[in-house]
Amino acid sequence: MHSQPSQRPFGGTAINTLILLALAVAILVSVVLLIGQLLVRRQREKELWERDGRPDAPERTSDQKAQDRKTAITWGCLIVAVPIVLVLLYTITR
Repeated sequence: MHSQPSQRPFGGTAINTLILLALAVAILVSVVLLIGQLLVRRQREKELWERDGRPDAPERTSDQKAQDRKTAITWGCLIVAVPIVLVLLYTITR
């Protein structure tokens, strides 16, 4: 009796790798676009302040700074956690 070993074909691992690479590229592009939009928005606000004759943007209060920190931490955790969860789910279901 000659039995064939059960192996996944090469194409299966190549597809899995391509899917993970596509996920990584999509996440990277999203982060780059978000940072780009943030920088463009800040530049636009600065130009508006200068055009209106105001030398500097108003100083942010300590409450605003605390809220900014909280928002940055939340978004930072989401940007890191969501891709990790997606990759883990993908790996577990394969």
